[in-house]
Amino acid sequence: MLQIRASQVFTHSIEDAVAAKKALDADEPFNEVVQKYSTCPSKAQGGDLGWMPEEAALSLMGEKITEDERNKIIGPVHSEYGYHILMITEVKIENPDNQQINLAVITPDELHNRLSGGGSNPILLDLREGWEWDIAKIEGSQLITRENSKSILSNLNKNQELILIDWKQDRSPSFVKWLLGQGFSYAKCLEGGIDAWSDKIDPSLARYEIDEDDGYRYEDLFDSESEENDNHKHDH
Repeated sequence: MLQIRASQVFTHSIEDAVAAKKALDADEPFNEVVQKYSTCPSKAQGGDLGWMPEEAALSLMGEKITEDERNKIIGPVHSEYGYHILMITEVKIENPDNQQINLAVITPDELHNRLSGGGSNPILLDLREGWEWDIAKIEGSQLITRENSKSILSNLNKNQELILIDWKQDRSPSFVKWLLGQGFSYAKCLEGGIDAWSDKIDPSLARYEIDEDDGYRYEDLFDSESEENDNHKHDH
């Protein structure tokens, strides 16, 4: 499985997209073209969109990427959001059997750039309790609970990129591990959880503290399914 890192020039103007492509064809450095023409928040990072799975890259770029295509420029590509010119900056092969699950994270800045930049966005699953969700949540995320987890997961494509949100990244690693075991290819934790998002990206969201850890690590979300399977076996 490939993981692809790309940077983009994004604009709503076809004229600017054409001008940016001409500048790149004339060997103007990509980061300079980004600064001149891009309107994406990723402009602050030189257009960097961070890492994305192969399926997400294919959806955004419209063509398959191979290992030897670093620095390849694609576009302009027209989407419902506007015009994208993309440059492949890094490509790596990931073997799911060897992934360091506890390191499968996306930073708040990377996620913010992905959500703001248009193109293929990940699925945001919030693992917290209802009262936490009521205090602060990321727009577009879904609260996943014991009651609705089976319904939500059954409707997801297992190749979709899933971002798991908890309080301070204290609960999501075990759920990432379980999802990968269920065949979901790309599940990551939001680094620092909703607390880091409130601190670094959206200060309008209220922050909160949990005085005492009651030991609830959201294994309940998947332990319940295991229990159901065991009970089903015992009935026969």
